[in-house]
Amino acid sequence: MTIAFLDVAITIEYVSTAISLVCLPINILFVYILIIERNRPPYNTPFFRLCIHLSIADILMEVFSTLFFKFPSFGVFPNTFYRENWSVVPIAGMQYLGHAQAFGIIFIAVNRFTAVHYPIKHRQQWWTPKVTKTLLLIQWITPIFFMVPLFFTDFKFLFSRNSGSVIFAASDARFHKNYFLAMAIVDGIVINSIVLLLYGAIFVRVHTHVVVRKPGELALRLALSAFIIFICYLALGVCSLLSALTPPPDAWVYRTMWFVVNDVLCNSSALVLLALNRPIRKAFTRHLGVFSYQGVSTKNNSLLQAV
Repeated sequence: MTIAFLDVAITIEYVSTAISLVCLPINILFVYILIIERNRPPYNTPFFRLCIHLSIADILMEVFSTLFFKFPSFGVFPNTFYRENWSVVPIAGMQYLGHAQAFGIIFIAVNRFTAVHYPIKHRQQWWTPKVTKTLLLIQWITPIFFMVPLFFTDFKFLFSRNSGSVIFAASDARFHKNYFLAMAIVDGIVINSIVLLLYGAIFVRVHTHVVVRKPGELALRLALSAFIIFICYLALGVCSLLSALTPPPDAWVYRTMWFVVNDVLCNSSALVLLALNRPIRKAFTRHLGVFSYQGVSTKNNSLLQAV
């Protein structure tokens, strides 16, 4: 790779990291506001419970990836910061938090699907507090099983002096290839295919049913917001697949792409929901003291009730 290409890649990663660190307080404040507003409609619904936990996973991923992967690349920590006997911890943490994000995105897609296709059952039967709590437990417990295999092999710390990349590679090359290729297939193909089908069904329903297609409905804007967040995860899955197919010493370019897209994903939940949904934006700005709060009316709004 040319020096110019290396400089561009490193510059892009510097910029994305700086923007992410600026957006981090916004994400934290967003979660805080959703928690404060959790007893007000429409924030007292399963969708926003799921959003809270997805945003928490996003925040943890942003902090974790910056601390363990980006700071060493930027020269903040010396090479000796990492030791061979615990070098599995950073990659295991990334796998855990990444799959916590994935399950959050899946559950939000399912929530939007049932809200649009089966609004009555969605509101009255399926999305009970017990079901929501069960799904949240699954979101945080199931990722443990994805990272457990990592503790059965040794990892080594690779530092590219040309690109500044920090990469962790399994000592067993076959394990490294098989594990990360399997994870890339699960994340980049299986999960993305399921979620893409769900959103496809949602937008077909919206397009073909006049009652559902009423403009200005919060439920539809939430579906669009969640879809945009999913697109970021889809791009991340593509980068994961490309990285898994590349030998560790040559994977730095996909590593840079992955972290840039990951920065976008980690900051997308709060920013997209704020940008596309005025009621959420009003609650956010009210807590900042911009203007007084006026309740969100849910009267005669069946789709809003289906949130």
